[in-house]
Amino acid sequence: MSRTLAIAPVPRHAISVTGGKGGVGKSTIALNLALACAKQRARTLMVDTGLGTADLNLMLGIAPQRTMLDALGGMPIADVLVDAHGITLLPALNGSYALSTIGPATQRRLLELVGSLASRFDTLVVDVAAGIGQVQTAIAGATAQTLVVVNPDALSIASAYACLKVLATEQGVRHAYIVPNRITSQRQVDEVTDSLGSLVGRFLDLEITALPAIPFDPAVAEAAELGIPLLVHAPEAPAARAIRALMRALGAAAPTARTTPWMRSIPLSRGETR
Repeated sequence: MSRTLAIAPVPRHAISVTGGKGGVGKSTIALNLALACAKQRARTLMVDTGLGTADLNLMLGIAPQRTMLDALGGMPIADVLVDAHGITLLPALNGSYALSTIGPATQRRLLELVGSLASRFDTLVVDVAAGIGQVQTAIAGATAQTLVVVNPDALSIASAYACLKVLATEQGVRHAYIVPNRITSQRQVDEVTDSLGSLVGRFLDLEITALPAIPFDPAVAEAAELGIPLLVHAPEAPAARAIRALMRALGAAAPTARTTPWMRSIPLSRGETR
């Protein structure tokens, strides 16, 4: 049995949003899901693990003076947090080679820092960097709820399956949510969910649940260009309404008295100690 490094428990919800590949819209969904939670009076922390790209800074229209690199260097994490549009962000740093190449030990240190904030927030939303490497899938698998965003094209479906496979076989995830994104018809929703359901059912020890689909919506690109979150720029746009439906389906803003792990234990590599 492998040893693990425990992360402190906390009430409420912890959600990671991934997609296997870049460009599927996971950051948009993660950010606006966090905003939807905050608008329901949930104290919401968002973590950008696109460590060397910092897309969320651009999407929020902010330029933080301090980032998680400072926190990893010893600065109190409370001094790094940024408040924007009702959420609190632990920002990454655009163009940071040091952050983009962190190893497992630093990755665990980052999760420990996030865990230290547990008592201050009701909801954690983690925007996971693109890819299916060890760092990305370990972070995606560490939260209680894992969302995999998928577009209705063959490459995205294949990448989503690859992500689910690694989460199941390498990270021990036994349940994940599927979020069809940029959908233009119910037929596309059915094709995405049927394709992934068939593959997962045949080859993986994993249960998947399809969440409400997010429609293709020009307002998403408009908001990104302006550096304003969709739920702020166009709160009644079809995609914005769908993201609120997604939040309700997850129960992500509903307070609960039950204490559950905010983040799962992270495996230690051979030869490492606590």
